[in-house]
Amino acid sequence: AVVSTQSTGEQLRRAILQKRADIEALQAHQRRVMVPMEVYQCMVQCVQSAEVELQKQSKNLEAISKKKQKYEISLSEEFDKFSLTEEERAAIKDIFAGLSQTDCNTQE
Repeated sequence: AVVSTQSTGEQLRRAILQKRADIEALQAHQRRVMVPMEVYQCMVQCVQSAEVELQKQSKNLEAISKKKQKYEISLSEEFDKFSLTEEERAAIKDIFAGLSQTDCNTQE
């Protein structure tokens, strides 16, 4: 009966050691997998941030386009008041374009 108890105890000890080794192997595998997962999550956050920024820029571009359109309409109305020729209108638009380029360059 003593031999049987020692044999069972040894089997249990070996089973426990094997389970510990299995757990350690699983934990090591989990650590290896978690690093790529963290990188992936970071990449997803970066893409989402870029999408949000792109949407903001698109809205800004739309707003600027609308302002430009309103400006061109009011400018055309002013031109009509003074009965300017196409050449005069083009010269004035060139002047304003030059001024807006200068403004953009000084803001940077």
